[in-house]
Amino acid sequence: MYVSIIMPSYNRYPLNLYSLYALEKQNFDLTKMEVILIDDASTDETPLLKNFQPLYHFKYIRNKKKLGTASARNKGIKKAIGKIIIFLDSEMVVDPEYVNNHYRLHLRNTNLVVIGGKKQKLLTHLYPDFDAEQIKDVSQIVKKSQLVKDKLRNMTKKKVNYKNIAAMIRKLKKPVPLLTKEDIHVFDKLLPYLVPYKKNAGLLNYLRENFSTSPIAWMACGGNLSLKKDLINNIGGYDEDFKGWGPEDAEFAYRLYKAGAKFFIDYELERFHQEHPKQQNKVSSDTKNWILFQDKHPDLAVCIRALNLIKKNDYALMDNVMKEYLAVINDYPGEFQQFFNSIIILLQQIRILKLENKPIINLMQNSGIELDEERKKQIYKEREMIKSYGKFNNLISLFDFLSEK
Repeated sequence: MYVSIIMPSYNRYPLNLYSLYALEKQNFDLTKMEVILIDDASTDETPLLKNFQPLYHFKYIRNKKKLGTASARNKGIKKAIGKIIIFLDSEMVVDPEYVNNHYRLHLRNTNLVVIGGKKQKLLTHLYPDFDAEQIKDVSQIVKKSQLVKDKLRNMTKKKVNYKNIAAMIRKLKKPVPLLTKEDIHVFDKLLPYLVPYKKNAGLLNYLRENFSTSPIAWMACGGNLSLKKDLINNIGGYDEDFKGWGPEDAEFAYRLYKAGAKFFIDYELERFHQEHPKQQNKVSSDTKNWILFQDKHPDLAVCIRALNLIKKNDYALMDNVMKEYLAVINDYPGEFQQFFNSIIILLQQIRILKLENKPIINLMQNSGIELDEERKKQIYKEREMIKSYGKFNNLISLFDFLSEK
C-alpha cells in the first residue's frame, strides 16, 4: 500500500459520498491506495457508507461518541498501512491527478509536507439555510451558466434567474442535489458549479513569491495535506486536547515545523470544497482553541497569527518580523528577553479580548505591563538597544503598534 487517505467526518452526508466518488476516478493505481473514513458519531445518514464498495480499498470506522477531528485523524493514522498519508476533509472533491501529484512529490523528497495551493467552492447541493454569501455564489453560477439555469428550472418547474435565487432557496424544504455520481466522475462537468475561494488566499498568494525563504510557510497548512507516516509518528500525531473547531491542524503543522519538516505548496493540486451551511458557534470555539494553542506554544511564531484580527492579511509584516526575530536570537542569544516576551504577551491579549467580546485596545494596560514600572523600563531599554542596530525595523514597528494600540 503506497497511500492512505484519512477523512474524518461528522454529519457531512451525502457530501462525503461525493468526495468518495471523486477518489474512484484518480489517475493512480487504486490497488495501492486506501481510503479511511472516520465517522465521528454522526447523527445523519453517514453510517450508510459502511456498505460503500469502491474500486480502492475502503475502511469505514465509526466512533460511538463524538471525539473531535484530532482524535478522528489519530484513529485513522493508527489504522493506515500506507507509507504516505493524505489528510482530506470529508467534503472535498479532488481532481483526477490529486493523489498522483501528492505521491510523486514524496518520491523525490524526504521530510516533506505537501500543501494544496488551489482551492475553489463547489456547489453540489442547495441548502435552505445557506447564508447570504452562499446564496450570492449560487446566483453567480446561474448568471454564468445556462446549463445550471436550465437544471434549476427543471427542478423547480419555475422561471429561474440570478435575481430570484434567494427566494427559491429559502422555499426549499430539504437539501437538493445539483450533481450526480456520474457528474462527479466526469471532471469537466464540475466546472459550471465552481466559485473562486478567497479564504486564506492572501497567505497562499504571498507565499507563492516568498516560499523558499519564509519562516511562516507552515501557517498555510490546513486540513488537507500529505506527508510520510514516519514523520507523523516522530511528532506524535494530532493533539487531542483541541475540541470543537480548529486549530488542531495549525498546531500539528507548527510541531512539524519545529521538528525540521520542509513545507511545499503545490499550486497545481486542485481541490473543491462542497458548500454546506456554516457552523453557528464556529468563531467562539475557534478563539478558545487559538488561546489554547498560544498557551501550549507561547512563541512569537504562534502568537503573531493574532495580528490577523487587527491587521488583516499583513503576511509580509509577519514574515519580516519572524525573519528579524530569528536573526536577533541567532546573533544575540539570550538577550532582549523582556522585549520579546512583551510582544508575545501583547499578541496573546488580542485573542483574550476577542473571546471576552471586548474592544481590542489598551493592550499594555489589559496585559498588566503598563502597571509594572520596572518591567516597562527594561522593555523600552531593550527596544532602544535593538533599534540602535538599524536592521530590525519590523520588530520595532510591531512593538510600537501593539504598545500604542
